Amino acid sequence: MEAHGVTVMNVVGISYGGFVGYSMAAQCKDRVEKLVLCCDGVCLEEKDMDEGMFQVKSVDEAVSILLPQKPDKMRELMKISFYKPAKGVPTCFLNDFIHEMCTEYFQERKELIQALHKDRKLSDLPKITQQTLILWGEYDQIFPLELAHRLKRHLGDNAELVILKNAGHAINFEKTKELSKYFKSFLIDSLPLSKPRNYSNGCKQIER
Repeated sequence: MEAHGVTVMNVVGISYGGFVGYSMAAQCKDRVEKLVLCCDGVCLEEKDMDEGMFQVKSVDEAVSILLPQKPDKMRELMKISFYKPAKGVPTCFLNDFIHEMCTEYFQERKELIQALHKDRKLSDLPKITQQTLILWGEYDQIFPLELAHRLKRHLGDNAELVILKNAGHAINFEKTKELSKYFKSFLIDSLPLSKPRNYSNGCKQIER
């Protein structure tokens, strides 16, 4: 970013991208001005899986769905990612998607998923100080809504939570127009969190 002349930036992270964005905000406090986190489980704990928070029962099962290698697993991924998953998608399309998106660097991506979960505790998660907008699908099955409320509690008044109705984990596909509106209002219109926006009243959690 410095090579391109960018020294201060706003960061938007969706799903795993939210883990990256949060880490950037924590490590580069003077570089990241505002942060948007969309459906990311940055505040999950290792014990959450044992306590039944997730659809899957083990990390290996999560890997088999999040990095599908067969059409039936691809259908499972679509089912838990979307509020209204597409039906009747031809197997040949699913095979093409798997080939293009889920085969390269499989081992490295598998290890990444395993590392996200292992020994994770909320008490170890640093509290960032940047203004943060949290956007979440009401029916997210990959990172359940409880994690959104947990993240809001962890960040306190620096964060604002917006819950998108009739949406799952893939809010960037299911709620594209709404996301664009929230991004613009939060990142471009530049109103501080202490003042009302067109979609929120201060830091009060809302649902849309």
